Amino acid sequence: MTKQYFGFSVLEQRSVNLDSEMPAELESLYQKEPSLRACIACGNCAAVCSAGHFAEMQFYRLNVMARRGLLHEMVGKAAACMLCGRCQMSCPRGVNIRHAVLMMSQL
Repeated sequence: MTKQYFGFSVLEQRSVNLDSEMPAELESLYQKEPSLRACIACGNCAAVCSAGHFAEMQFYRLNVMARRGLLHEMVGKAAACMLCGRCQMSCPRGVNIRHAVLMMSQL
């Protein structure tokens, strides 16, 4: 189902309702890794990702999936991370990506 906004449509599965209650798993993830909230989905992590060349591993997309409530899909993709830390060094917001991905894969 789509909604009309000023001539543009927004697919329901792509929208993030920030007013809705967060799933308990996501809330616990944010409590375990508070820096995760600082992610602005800039894509720097994906540009330097070693696993990104071989698998569909892009941290900023994992975070967006989590915010949309797609936790099952997120866990599957998080398992592809090699935990090398290159993404963490490139993050302009200082997100502890290695720890966040580790927590995501354990949900």
